[in-house]
Amino acid sequence: MENKRLGITSGFAAYFMWGLLGVFWELLSVMPAMDTLAYRIVWSLVTISLVLTVQKSWPEVWHVIVNLIHNRKIGWIIMSAFLISINWFLYITMVTHQQATEASLSYYIMPLMNVAVAVIFLHEKLSRSKIIALTLVIIGVIILTIQTGSLPLNTLLMATSFCFYGLIKKQVPLPATISLALETVIVAPIALVYLLLSPHVMTQDGSRITILLIMSGVITVIPLLLFAVANKNTDFITLSFIQYLNPTIQLLIAVFVLHEAFNWHKVIVFAFIWSGILVFIFGSLNSARKLKKH
Repeated sequence: MENKRLGITSGFAAYFMWGLLGVFWELLSVMPAMDTLAYRIVWSLVTISLVLTVQKSWPEVWHVIVNLIHNRKIGWIIMSAFLISINWFLYITMVTHQQATEASLSYYIMPLMNVAVAVIFLHEKLSRSKIIALTLVIIGVIILTIQTGSLPLNTLLMATSFCFYGLIKKQVPLPATISLALETVIVAPIALVYLLLSPHVMTQDGSRITILLIMSGVITVIPLLLFAVANKNTDFITLSFIQYLNPTIQLLIAVFVLHEAFNWHKVIVFAFIWSGILVFIFGSLNSARKLKKH
């Protein structure tokens, strides 16, 4: 019972922090998005390196690297590093360009996109509730496309990049700290080269921006560590419910803090997405109930 309480508390804390990230990146809107991403990668590597040093986990990291090379799975980790970097870049870009509402939409549709990916690549069967849920989401995306005159590419790319990132994680499961360490090690050299060539300097926008850039590593690592605790001590269904805290906070911040428009056109789109999520949740609960009976 104590472990479950710890898991749920950690889960809420992780998703709450992820939900607040939009405000953090908005504070860095004076920086080019690519520079912000590069600094996030570098400072995340520094932060996770300190964590691994305190935990004395470097021998384990080396052992994991050797196993990945031996099992020819290092390519998956390289791919996951680029996918999460794309996801981070899109999120930073959207939030700093008054598209935080669309970013929250991406996180709402992500669980249902995971279902679509599982069907296509893992050959899982679709239940009736999942078919209805996916149909409602697709209708929502079509309406948004008609309203804007173009496909919401950033929203879809953001969801897709994280879906395939999650798919790789299922194929090559690793501890959260080691996974982040390897991913940042892979992309950090590219980030450092970019920063050396960039005309923008970390200190040129004042001490506040400099401190925020350094803190970007901490705000990346802490929720990840909390999520690792939650994932270990909480059942999948409970965690699936908690995950919607993230986009809900993002949406509320987009509307009430960043003052983005939330007109009737967007309400209609979100109504279809939320309906799809409700069908998905009730379908998942019903499936879990049937499994318990058997």
